[in-house]
Amino acid sequence: MLKKITFRWIAITLVLTFAILKLYPTIQYYNLEEKERANLSVDNPLKYKELKSRAINLGLDLQGGMHVVLEVDMDTLALNVADKQSEELREFIQDCADISSKEEASFFDILEEKAQENSFRLIRYYHKLGTTSDDASVIEELRNRGDQAVGSALEIIRNRVDEFGVSEPVIQRSGHNRIIVELAGVKDPERARNLIRSTALLEFNLVRTSEEFGSIAELIDKKLLEVTDKNSGLENNNSKNSPDQNTVNDSTDVFSQSDDIFSQALVGETDSAEEFTTPDEVLMTNPFSGYLQPTPGGVAVIESEVNKVKQILSMESVKNIMPRQSKFVWSAKTLEIPTEVSTVNLRNLYLVKSTPWLTGGVVDNAIPNFGTSGTENSGQAVVNLSMNTEGARIWSRTTGANIGRNVAIVLDGKVYMAPVIRDRIPGGQTQISGLDDIAEAKDISNVLQAGSLPAPVHIVEERTVGPSLGRDSIDSGIKALAYGFGIIIIFMILIYTGFGILANIAVLLNIGLIIGLLSSLGATLTLPGIAGLILTIGMAVDANVIIFERVREELDAGKTAMAAISSGYERAFITILDANVTTLIAASVLWGIGTGPIKGFAITLSIGILCSMFTSIFVTRTILMLLGSKKPLTKLYI
Repeated sequence: MLKKITFRWIAITLVLTFAILKLYPTIQYYNLEEKERANLSVDNPLKYKELKSRAINLGLDLQGGMHVVLEVDMDTLALNVADKQSEELREFIQDCADISSKEEASFFDILEEKAQENSFRLIRYYHKLGTTSDDASVIEELRNRGDQAVGSALEIIRNRVDEFGVSEPVIQRSGHNRIIVELAGVKDPERARNLIRSTALLEFNLVRTSEEFGSIAELIDKKLLEVTDKNSGLENNNSKNSPDQNTVNDSTDVFSQSDDIFSQALVGETDSAEEFTTPDEVLMTNPFSGYLQPTPGGVAVIESEVNKVKQILSMESVKNIMPRQSKFVWSAKTLEIPTEVSTVNLRNLYLVKSTPWLTGGVVDNAIPNFGTSGTENSGQAVVNLSMNTEGARIWSRTTGANIGRNVAIVLDGKVYMAPVIRDRIPGGQTQISGLDDIAEAKDISNVLQAGSLPAPVHIVEERTVGPSLGRDSIDSGIKALAYGFGIIIIFMILIYTGFGILANIAVLLNIGLIIGLLSSLGATLTLPGIAGLILTIGMAVDANVIIFERVREELDAGKTAMAAISSGYERAFITILDANVTTLIAASVLWGIGTGPIKGFAITLSIGILCSMFTSIFVTRTILMLLGSKKPLTKLYI
């Protein structure tokens, strides 16, 4: 008996400890004022990012934001990929688009149906798409192109939303040509709207040499020192305490000094890799280049100092001295450098030629694959690129003229890679190699395809929730939760006395477990989610009511207290299980087909059902077993 109780208490302790550990970051994060969060995101972005990622997320309806439904124009896509166009084709596609919109049906289903009804031969306009001489192959390929267009749009939006800094955005496909975007906490809807609607830009830019980078870095250092002296109001004859412009190291010295500083972290001379920052004495003479760390791929900045460098580059005085044909671009990925204590996260900074060689419009296709046998990339993940005729001509000429230089592949202002040009590349065919696995190859393929999206995307529905309304929703939800729990406490004590107190303890634990599990899963709490939480409180109490009534029946039948408890729990278990399983089935359906708040409600309800069964049946019975373990209970306050 004691062994069984011990096992139960160990299980309960482990579950509660897990919930507390997962719940603590949520309490810690939301106890910070908005100003404190902003300061933390600037002073220690790594800590802020980790804390925010571990805290439970608030949905659109609780913190405000915008809900947008985007639609990919499949009719424009079908027109753009045609081998030849005519007024007849445009009118036919427009008629199909009107019918598709009116009936809310798939554009390609309507296109296929109307082509058959009107004997409209699509193969005449899409002979390059068709694998056979019939229209069925054309329709199939158009469907594939449509799926690719929607997938590309999803990737574009994710890239832009990530840059926008929205926490836990919801971006998902809806139907055959629509995308749902929910941006919680957005304070500038117009900016977000423009960000979503704008076209992604893919560029191939020549990377400037290290000497050119160093020269510009030195110019920026001098300008920053000039601005510092001017703002401090120092006269020339009182400037002995300020670093003179002549004390700025040249680019080679700057990078060598940064190399010495960075090497301290690599050999473990700093207390923590996360605490590693550029020393103030370096920034005194090199306020810009002091942040730069040499890497095998060029120049990088410690992730925690990226925002500081961005602020420098955004200064008007710095922009004015930048050469017109050069610009700075950040890498899309961080670079992790291992140290003896941890890792240092770096982000590469590239100086590229402002005018690109090529843009995404020249890329016809980007296919993830494995290197063919007999080549240096045999069996390795690669991305095969093919360009149109104009792109192939330019690519051949520019690669041949810049052998040994790096070319940056830039999407939405971020460098995804900057490979070295080994030889002239004719024919518009090239290959991206050096990838980790086929998953990365697929991601890069999607990024490149996204840069040449063949169909426009426009907003068909938009809803904006103000932050004050979201705050009101939170307050209303908390009040409803508190009032409901308070009424239940009073009711259970009045009806079931001592057992009512036991049920109230179970309900309290149930709430903590639900929120802890939501935090651990990275789920988003919405207003319907709060409703689901309140609903599970009633369900948890309902389970206890069924158990207690069974125990009463057993006592009325003349059984002893311990026998009544055992029999009551056993008889109530099947009833409770059946009721909760049917509710779980309904919740799973809502989760599968629902979106946004509906899915949030389903998740909260499902977790609440499981937690209520654990607390109502397992926890309460364990407490009763403990009370009767030393001395059998002779009287029950129920």
